[in-house]
Amino acid sequence: MGRGAFRFLIGTLALFTVLTAVMTFPQVLHMRDGINDVGDPLLNLWALSWVAHQLAIAPGHLFDANIFVPERWTLAYSETLVAPGFAVAPLLWMGASRVVVYNLVFLGGFVLSGVGTALLVRELTRNLGASIVAGVIFAFMPFRFDHYAQLQMQQAQWIPLALWAFHRVMGGGRLRDGLLLGAFFAAQVLSCMYYGIFLASYLVVVGGALMLSDISVSRARLPVLAAGVVLAVALLAPAGRAYLGARQLVGERRTGEIDSGSATWRNYLAAAPSSRLYGWTNKRFGADQRRLFPGLAALALALVALWPPWSLVRAAYALGLAFAVDLTLGFHGLTYRFLYEHTMPFRALRIPALAFVLVGFSLAVLAGFGIARISARLRAPSARLALVLVSCIAVLVEGLSAPIRLTIVPVAPPAIYADMMRDIGDSPAVSIVEVPIAREDPTYMYYSTFHWQRLLNGYSGFFPPSFIRLVGAMQGFPDAESLDALHARGARYAVIHGELLAPTEYQRVIGAIDDCRCGMTLVARRPWQDREISLYRLQ
Repeated sequence: MGRGAFRFLIGTLALFTVLTAVMTFPQVLHMRDGINDVGDPLLNLWALSWVAHQLAIAPGHLFDANIFVPERWTLAYSETLVAPGFAVAPLLWMGASRVVVYNLVFLGGFVLSGVGTALLVRELTRNLGASIVAGVIFAFMPFRFDHYAQLQMQQAQWIPLALWAFHRVMGGGRLRDGLLLGAFFAAQVLSCMYYGIFLASYLVVVGGALMLSDISVSRARLPVLAAGVVLAVALLAPAGRAYLGARQLVGERRTGEIDSGSATWRNYLAAAPSSRLYGWTNKRFGADQRRLFPGLAALALALVALWPPWSLVRAAYALGLAFAVDLTLGFHGLTYRFLYEHTMPFRALRIPALAFVLVGFSLAVLAGFGIARISARLRAPSARLALVLVSCIAVLVEGLSAPIRLTIVPVAPPAIYADMMRDIGDSPAVSIVEVPIAREDPTYMYYSTFHWQRLLNGYSGFFPPSFIRLVGAMQGFPDAESLDALHARGARYAVIHGELLAPTEYQRVIGAIDDCRCGMTLVARRPWQDREISLYRLQ
C-alpha cells in the first residue's frame, strides 16, 4: 500500500466514524447498555458471543449452538455471523462487554461500508470527491435505518471490497487480488447470508459483462479467479455443511413466503416511518421489509453517470443496477423465480426485497461516476469542493431519521444463574429449560452467554419441529406430560421466570411444583426486576 492510499484509508475511517456517530445518535452514548430492542439485536449479540466462545473450546462444533437441544446445526437456523464473530473474538476473550462488542460490530458496518465503497470508487474514478460521495450514499442510505434492529443488514462492507478486488484482478491479474476476492466474498456470506447470495449473482452479472468486453484478457485472468473461487469454497464449506444439515430438518422457504417478501414498484416510493423527510410515504406506498426509496440525491447523481456517452464500467454497473432492482421484485420480476427453481441457496431466502442493498450499492458507484463527470467540467477547486459538500449534505439530510430509540439491557444476568453454576459444580454443560418456554424473544439466549449451558429453548429464523412439540407438551407444566418431555430431552434444571409470568400464573406453577412429588428440588429463589425467579433441579 502506497503512502497516499494509506492516508486515504485513515482519513476515510476517521470521516465515516464521525458521520456514523452523528447519524446514529444517541447510540454512541449507550455503547455499554443500549440496543435497538430485545428481538434481533439480542439474537445477534448471542451469535457473536457463541462464535467467540466456541472458537476457543470446540471449533469443530461451531454450528452446534446451545439452543433447541438436542438438535444440531442450530447456529445455521439464522445468520451465523461467523465473520464478525471471528473478528471480535479477541475482545470477548479479554472480557469486553458483550453489548459493547455488539455495538462496535453494528456501527462498524456503517463505517466500513462507507470506507469500502470509497476505496472502490477511488480505484475506478481516481477522484477523491467522487469516492467520498459514493461512500456516504452507501453507508447512510435510508434502507439501513429501516433495518436498524438487524445487525446483519448493516454488514455490507464486503460487497464493495469484493468488487474492488475483482477490478484489481482484471487490471493486474495478481494472485493476491484473486485470493482477496474469494476471501471478501466468503466474509460477506459469513456476515449476512442474504447479501452473500445476492452478491454471488451480482458478480456474475457485473463481472461477466466486464469480462465479455475483452475475451483475451479475461481468459488470462481465469486461473486467478479460479484460485479465488477455490478459497471461497474452502472457507464456506463448514457453513455450507451446517446449512444443509439444518435444511434437512427445517426445510425451505415456501413460495407463498417469498411472494409476500417480494417488492412492488410502489415500494420504491416508500421510506421508513422514522425518516424525517419522507416518513409520510410509508403509509401510502410501504410494507414491512419493503420500503425502498433510495433518496433523490443518489438518483440524480446516478442519472448524470448514465447520460451518454457511456463507458464500459458504467454500463456494467447500470446492468447491475437493473438486475438488482429485478431481484428485489422477487416473483413479481423476471429472474427471481428462475433462480429459486434452479439455485438451492435462493430457496433459503424469504425476502427478495432485501436485495435492495445492491440497488443502493449500484447507485452509490454510479453516483461517484456522476460526481467525477461534473467535476471534470468545473475548473475552480472551490467549485469542485462545493459540489462534494453539497452532495454529501443532501444525502445525509435525506438519510436522517427520528432519534433512535434504544432499549437498555442488563449488563449482568440474574443472580439465579450463579446459583445454578454453583450447583452444577465441575460437571459438563447440562440442559436447562426456561419457563415460560413459548416466549418468542432471545432474552434467555442472552443470559446464556454468561453461563453457556444447553437450552431447550431457542429463538431463530426457524423453529425445529421438536421444539414446537415441546412447547405443546409444556402447556400444563408441571404436569406428567411436560415432565416426561423434559426428561426425554435430558433437562437437568428448570428456571421459572416470575418477571415474565403473570403473578397468578407464577404462583400456580411454583405452588404445583412444591406440592407435587415429581422429582423437582428447589435450588434457589432470587429477586429480579421487582419480581422473583426460582431455580429447580430435575431428578
